[in-house]
Amino acid sequence: MSPNSSSALEHQQSKNVPSRPQTTALDLRTATSNVLNRSSPYYRLPPELLAFILTLRFTDTDGLPKGFEITELYRLRLVSKLWKELIEGAPTLWTYISSDYPTVVIQDCVRWSKNHLLQIRVPPILSTSVEALIEVLQLLQLHSHRWKTLEYCPNNRRWIDTIRSRHFLESPAPMLQSINVNLEEFGEFEPPVNLAGGMAKGLRHVTLKHAILPEYSNFVHGLETFSLRNMNRNEVQMGEILNIFVKNPALRRFELHCNGAEEETNPTTSPAHPSNPVANALEEVVFTVTHPRIISHILSQVSMPNCKSLKALADCGEWDGDLPGHIQDEMLAQFMPRVREALSLGGRTRLLVQPGLECGWRSSTEYEGFQFAFDWSTVTLESVIAWIRGLCGALESPLELEIVLSTENWETLETLAGWKEVTKLTFLDLGYNEYKEVPLPSFLGDFLADPNGGLSWNLPNLRELDVYDARYNLSRVFGILNRRYLPDACVKEMEGLGITIQAPPRIDLRVRGTTDVGDVLLMTALKSHWGVRSLEPGKFNK
Repeated sequence: MSPNSSSALEHQQSKNVPSRPQTTALDLRTATSNVLNRSSPYYRLPPELLAFILTLRFTDTDGLPKGFEITELYRLRLVSKLWKELIEGAPTLWTYISSDYPTVVIQDCVRWSKNHLLQIRVPPILSTSVEALIEVLQLLQLHSHRWKTLEYCPNNRRWIDTIRSRHFLESPAPMLQSINVNLEEFGEFEPPVNLAGGMAKGLRHVTLKHAILPEYSNFVHGLETFSLRNMNRNEVQMGEILNIFVKNPALRRFELHCNGAEEETNPTTSPAHPSNPVANALEEVVFTVTHPRIISHILSQVSMPNCKSLKALADCGEWDGDLPGHIQDEMLAQFMPRVREALSLGGRTRLLVQPGLECGWRSSTEYEGFQFAFDWSTVTLESVIAWIRGLCGALESPLELEIVLSTENWETLETLAGWKEVTKLTFLDLGYNEYKEVPLPSFLGDFLADPNGGLSWNLPNLRELDVYDARYNLSRVFGILNRRYLPDACVKEMEGLGITIQAPPRIDLRVRGTTDVGDVLLMTALKSHWGVRSLEPGKFNK
């Protein structure tokens, strides 16, 4: 058989590769070739340079394959014989394998990756039958000695054979460096899964979901990153959590998601750790808990002198919406100097006000030092701002806030009216409900009369207003500005009558315009408005 006929036969076979239902993106029958013209500069590229370009194109910034582009990679094989040989001969392009690939694609990946280490993924949403998944898991098990990373996170038990899944997860994987597994399918009374056959001695990154400590504690040592998520079985053992910092001195990132209540986790009755762990390598800490005392207990026990980022989310429902400032202070005790430095040097911080009693406070992203993000649910704005003001009371420079609003609750909006710390107001679109929008507060144009015969306005230090995402009618914005800012002639006339005018600063305005004639006129009017310092129209909608 001639080389040409062999190539034609292979091309014909690739067009008839079977694929599972709902995997049409990887159905090779759609991989039609866009053959390059011989005059194209790509056709004349040296093979070494072409291979280098393909490697750059199909790997991310960390040098890992972009698995979601497997279809395009298959199409490029059909450009020419040279391209086919180059692509199939580049093992690093085939080391990412997802269980939702058709079996023939997985077989190709295993073969063309040669002896390179593999990155295995079983995604949360499975698009295959139980039988097809079993077939894939058995195929991948044969190469567990080459696993470098394993992500196993299916979230639908109907598609899972628990016995086969256990065998898969217990496959000996001595080269495994990173594992991310959801163990929810394995019942509370079943024996723990012996992950990687107990042979992954070089693990550096571990994410465990629905895992119970201490059953998996022997798996957690010598790590650089560790995440424990969705612990909702009332099995949060504080002693085991603290031991993580002792057994992992090189730990750079720690994350804990815990749904237990205080009486279930009982952190206040947990004894102090005898060694007082010092996590010198720790740079990032993330907490998502239902009780802030869980956070304060850990942070009071473990010293984190080099931490660069702290994120904490807690529910304050036990205090009827009042932020427990004393617990917040306990939680931040070792971070307080860094938080105050971030406030002094980092400039304006952000306060996110969300539907219901939810809000979050963020440090400035432009600040290169310590970053913080505190989120609270079931909390009132009044208690949040009171705590923030107390925290910032000793600062030399005044507190500046950007308020980001994504709630249509008028009572919440009215709470902001008297806040002097607000220098920027941003309104977001309520994407979850197309029939509602964040109302443009009328209080922006309301004046206040003081007993001494002066006039001032709410949010007296507001310098920036961003309503681009909220897509307000421009006439409403224009009307608010007319009420908030008086023409110079009016100001002089009123001052001549003995009325003191405390005019707010001119504003930097960001809006979303359209090509409608009316909007074009209003944009012109806004740009020349006496209360507008600058106008950013963003992209125009047609």
